Amino acid sequence: MQMQMQIQHQLRRVAAALLTAAVAVGTGAFSGLALETDSGTLESLQAFLLGKENAGGTDCNGDGVVDGMDLALLRQQQFDGGEIQDGYAGFIRTDGKLLVDENGKQYLIKGMAIGNDVWSNPTTAPAQDHDAASYQELADMGFDSVRFYLNYAMFESDSKPYTYREEGFRWLDTNIAWAKAAGIRLVLNMHYPQGGYQSQGNGTALWTEPENQKRLCALWTEIAKRYADEPVILGYGLVNEPVVAAASGEESLALWQSVAQMLTDGIRTVDQNHMIFVERMCAAQNLAGTQEQWINFNDENNYVHLDDDNTVYEFHDYDPHAFTHQGFDWAGTLGNDVTYPDESYLVSSGNAQWGTSTFAGDRADTENTEWQYLKSGRITPKSDGKQLISLVFQAQNIGDYGYARADELRLNEYDEDGSFVQTIYANDFDSTSLLNFWSSNDSGGQYYASSEGHLAKGSLMLSGTTDDANTSTRYFRPTAGHSYEACGYFQVNTKNADAIVRPRVDVWNVDSVEVLNRDYLEKSVALNTAFSEKYNVPVYCGEFGAGSHCFENDRGGDRWIGDMLEIFRDGDVSFNYHAYHDGSFGLYEGGGLPSPAGRNDTLYQVLVEKLKKYTE
Repeated sequence: MQMQMQIQHQLRRVAAALLTAAVAVGTGAFSGLALETDSGTLESLQAFLLGKENAGGTDCNGDGVVDGMDLALLRQQQFDGGEIQDGYAGFIRTDGKLLVDENGKQYLIKGMAIGNDVWSNPTTAPAQDHDAASYQELADMGFDSVRFYLNYAMFESDSKPYTYREEGFRWLDTNIAWAKAAGIRLVLNMHYPQGGYQSQGNGTALWTEPENQKRLCALWTEIAKRYADEPVILGYGLVNEPVVAAASGEESLALWQSVAQMLTDGIRTVDQNHMIFVERMCAAQNLAGTQEQWINFNDENNYVHLDDDNTVYEFHDYDPHAFTHQGFDWAGTLGNDVTYPDESYLVSSGNAQWGTSTFAGDRADTENTEWQYLKSGRITPKSDGKQLISLVFQAQNIGDYGYARADELRLNEYDEDGSFVQTIYANDFDSTSLLNFWSSNDSGGQYYASSEGHLAKGSLMLSGTTDDANTSTRYFRPTAGHSYEACGYFQVNTKNADAIVRPRVDVWNVDSVEVLNRDYLEKSVALNTAFSEKYNVPVYCGEFGAGSHCFENDRGGDRWIGDMLEIFRDGDVSFNYHAYHDGSFGLYEGGGLPSPAGRNDTLYQVLVEKLKKYTE
């Protein structure tokens, strides 16, 4: 068996190399065109393609060309599958909570995302993102599939709706061939639909303009029509991370239900073979596209129900965001320094909603440009154990050219009699340090101002905000009956008389309070598997991952990933890691095709180690 697996690996590499060459020089790169289909052998076809023999160039799949696809087909026919779970003999389907192959054997999706630079919505193939060797590498690591990100502009132009670009489909055909040669399946995921990219709330037009929904349905129907009989495809992911705009959160959920069903119905007019992947609604958005609510609007974690008997229900898991996304300005976590596990780090499970704040405290005099000492009012959280607090530096509407600085921030605790107990948070910003930045309209940002502090050292600066904005600390657990006050030094430079600069203590209502450890991760996953148990349907973690900064200074990115993979394995949960080649989360970073110099070796090792457990 070991020898057989080695032969399969060698043949995969040959097929990958041959397919790469074929794409480089065009269809028909190999001699022996239009040969009649017969049984052939792996050895003779391999020798023929390598130019070692003049005979044996058999067109096994009848497509008019002898190439690596024929080699892949023979390998599937002659071997018992090895690491390929079903040899592409049929389609994977849902069966209750499980996925099964054509023989009824359980199939687990063990995937890695290929991003294709969809975030820029390109119209041409991303030549430097991956190649045939990338699929082979993933197969060798132990992955069986790829979540393949699509953007609509590869297939359709806004100036010519419903007219489809063949170069987009040729690019997809190439990837299908590469995947097939490596024994990898594909989940096609619409990551950037008509109307805009969803994840950061920039895709409002998908929901407010019905024509975009119709175009998306037509595109999915076209894709499904072309690939209805292609078993290398696992299924179709309708919309990635839907952030749905409507008049209320409940209406957003109903709208996603309606659109998802419409897309599914369109696909089913041409394709009964493939699974549908429908993701839980990530957030509700107002109709103006300026506010999102990342909370649950039903008792089922924002899942919607499809009238379809071959549907997989999808969730993403990056909990906690402050850890997995730490150090990225685009995520508002530029100053985060979080380690996993950390029994002292508090996180919430379920919904976390802002409750109240100390609005009655001091505010900065906006006409005074000197440093000012300010204190918030004191606040006493409830004693029910379901409230957390954080220190907030608010800098609202300071203007495009204005700024506000904060230094020597303190969060102080007082007992029932009003006597000082302790300082539970202190930051003098003597070295680079940032907090969690939020802006209601995405204006402004936070920065570390060296040598610009109250005592001539550093300070924290917010600038350019044109609406409500703030930066805040991590959560702290309040003591029952005690009150809390924020204070510090503040400096303001703004022309807006209505600007608000002040310290606050914010109170958050949470479902429960946890610490950052494996138990918390298990509860996070359980929020989604509960839907599977209740309705006897499969759930799938379509994205999970830890950003590059999680692997610095022993912050525990490898420990987090290892625990997540063990939780998935123990619970028979299919998963997909994000992502193969990406500047923030990638197994590979950097420009050009992936190279050893750009690989995150710590991430590589933990993935290989944990995936190996699936075969033991």
